[in-house]
Amino acid sequence: MVNLAGAVDSNEGPLTGYRILELGANISVPWATMLLGDQGADVIKLEIASGDATRVAGNSRVGIEGMGTMFLNTNRNKRSLVLDMKDEAGQEAARTIAKQCDVIVQNFRPGVADRLGIGYETMKQLRPDIVYVSVDGLGSKGRGATRRVYDVVVQGLAGYAAMQAAAGGGEPTMINSTITDKITALAVFQAVTAALLVRERRGIGQHVQISMLDAAIAFLWPDAMTNATLSGDGVRHGVVPASVRFIFPTLDGHIIVGMFAPPEWRGLCLAIERPDLIENPLFVTLKERLINVDAMNKVLASAFVGRTTKEWTDRLEAQDAVFAPVNNPDAVPDDPYVVALGTIETCEHPLIGTYRQAVHPARFEKTPASIRRHAPQLGADTGEVLKEFNLD
Repeated sequence: MVNLAGAVDSNEGPLTGYRILELGANISVPWATMLLGDQGADVIKLEIASGDATRVAGNSRVGIEGMGTMFLNTNRNKRSLVLDMKDEAGQEAARTIAKQCDVIVQNFRPGVADRLGIGYETMKQLRPDIVYVSVDGLGSKGRGATRRVYDVVVQGLAGYAAMQAAAGGGEPTMINSTITDKITALAVFQAVTAALLVRERRGIGQHVQISMLDAAIAFLWPDAMTNATLSGDGVRHGVVPASVRFIFPTLDGHIIVGMFAPPEWRGLCLAIERPDLIENPLFVTLKERLINVDAMNKVLASAFVGRTTKEWTDRLEAQDAVFAPVNNPDAVPDDPYVVALGTIETCEHPLIGTYRQAVHPARFEKTPASIRRHAPQLGADTGEVLKEFNLD
């Protein structure tokens, strides 16, 4: 169990020594800056008096306000500073802090940061080598600049909802995750480190602009957008393996299987006790299996329904097949593969008690990322931060 008192420990991550000011809410910016904080950056989260909207999202401990699980999961390794950004004194304090930071990341609607006196042009004058990252929904100029945009909007525009429909014309449906927010966050995460690398090498700062729609479409393009890649005449359409869903009911749940390479198909056939299928001309190669997917799925469905998910995972693992149980989210922390990898850390918070966190996804040998601070209570570090910057 990780027991944190709020203070940073002696471990130095790869970004130790860099200071980041976050002017963000929801997920696209806060999760990005949290990952940067995991890697050692000192992240100051500037909030308004009502706090980040995610403070009331997800589960919460009875009697504790403003510490919902969505906020906990996207805001560790930060300090919370509350300023009144509608007041000139608050704006001046924000500029004083910002010019002593290496990076500013914000996801206000286009134009808001400028009106608050902390836009890129203003900050560039105060610190020419600043790395300033602006995140928007549909672009900072043009038709989409003034729209209110959330993950649901981008899932519709970028094709995510449509691609979830069943093959052959099913109804579109949302992905049950704020996936485009998180894709954008990963783009922000990488862009910040790239811009810092440029500054280290060339001594220059810059404005980095990231739109959720850009990030979401770039994410889909390698596989889901194969039909949109070639244009004009003479295009032969094929089947993308990732677009075919091999999920089958078992006696007590569901299981996912794959059969892309010949040894994987062989292992699957042996596990379901159908060795006769290995050389069946309808299924002998991946191309045939994709062409005849409906026939293949009927055979597999009839086989899997006869045993429990645990029985199937044991049999499939013994044959070195490609498989996974379909875990409910609340079962994921206890999955034996997750436990073996050490993906989940249990933490003890002085206010909300025991909670769990996913570890940082990159494991550095020499400069490890780590969970050093709990997600902060609203404004908990205001006094400390103002004193640090010699502000009243």
